[in-house]
Amino acid sequence: MKKLFALLLLCCITALSVPAQAPKLKFHNDGTFKIAQFSDLHLQVQHPDECAKVFARIDYVLNLEKPDLVVVTGDMIFSRPAKDMLQQLVDKLDSHHTPWCVVYGNHDAEQEMSRPEMSQLIVKGKYTLDTLNDNGELADVELPVWSAKNTDVASFYVYCMDSHDYSRIKGLSGYGWFTPAQVQWMRDCCGVRTDANGQVAPAVAFFHIPLNEYVDAWAPQENARRGAANPKVGIGIRGENIAAGAINTGMFAAMRETGSVIGTFAGHDHDSDFVTAYKGIGLCYGRFSGCNTVYNNLQPGARIITLREGVREFETWERLDDGRCLNHVRCDGNEITRQPSKPAGALYGTKTEFPQ
Repeated sequence: MKKLFALLLLCCITALSVPAQAPKLKFHNDGTFKIAQFSDLHLQVQHPDECAKVFARIDYVLNLEKPDLVVVTGDMIFSRPAKDMLQQLVDKLDSHHTPWCVVYGNHDAEQEMSRPEMSQLIVKGKYTLDTLNDNGELADVELPVWSAKNTDVASFYVYCMDSHDYSRIKGLSGYGWFTPAQVQWMRDCCGVRTDANGQVAPAVAFFHIPLNEYVDAWAPQENARRGAANPKVGIGIRGENIAAGAINTGMFAAMRETGSVIGTFAGHDHDSDFVTAYKGIGLCYGRFSGCNTVYNNLQPGARIITLREGVREFETWERLDDGRCLNHVRCDGNEITRQPSKPAGALYGTKTEFPQ
C-alpha cells in the first residue's frame, strides 16, 4: 500500500513538473481558420464597471464567433496596481479554452510591474502561445497553422511581435519601432517557410504600433476625400492621426520582399479601424475593444479574421457589442473587395444583457 501511494505521489509530481504542451493551431476540414483580435483594453482596477464591460465583450465575441486563435494587440493595462487586472485577463482568456497570444502596447510597462514580471504571469496561462525571450520578456513568436489535409505541413503562419513603446534616443520623441534584429528575424522566418506546394507560405502579423506605411497607404484616400476610403483601395475610418513609430527600420520591406506576409493588424489608434491594400499587403487596424477608461469615439468591438488554406487572401470584419457585423471585406494584399453583410449576431443572452 505504501509503495502504491509512493508511486501515485511520484506520478503527480512528475505531471506537475512537465510543462503544458502548447495548443496546436490547425485549419478545419473546410479549409478555414479564424482569429479574433482585441486591442487597447485599457483595464483599470479603479473602474470595475468598465472592466466588467470589457470582459463581457470578450465573452460575447468568443462565444459568438468561436475563433481558433485570440490575439490581444497591446495596451491591456492602464493603471496601478496592474497585477490583479492582468491576472483577470489571463483567467478570462483561459476560460474559453482557445489558444491565445498577447503583445505589449506602449502603456503596459508604465505600471508598477516590469515587462519580465508581466511576462512571467502571462506565460503561466494554460492556453497561451506566448513564450519568453532571453531577457525574460515576451518573445516575438511565429505560430504555424497546420494543414487540415497533412498535419506535418504548415500552410499558414501567424506572427505576433513587440513594437515596443517610446523612442529611447535622446532628442527624438515619438513611439517605438521594430529593431533591426526583429526585421532580420522576420526575413529569416519568412525566407524559408514554404507551403505544401513548395511556394512561399502566406502569413499575417499582429503588433501594437502601426507601421509607417499605414500613413503612406492612407494618403490617396485622404487626398481624394477626407475620412472616406476608395472602396477599391481601403474601407473604414481614419478617425485620428496615424501614430506610427518614430523611425522606419524596414519591417514592411522585409515582409514584402520575402513575399510571405499578406496582412498586418495593429492597434494603438483607438478611433481608426480601416483596412487598406498597399503594395501587396493588407494594412489593417483592429477595433478598439476597451471602454470608458480612455478616449474612444467608435463603438467598441473586435476584429475577426478568417484565413483559408491554400489561398493567399483573408476575409475580415468587425463584430460590435450590438451584434452587428461591420465592414466585411476580402483582401488579397492588392485590392479590397466588400463582401455581403454577415447576419447580426444574437445579443448577449436572450435580452440585451450586455453591461451598459
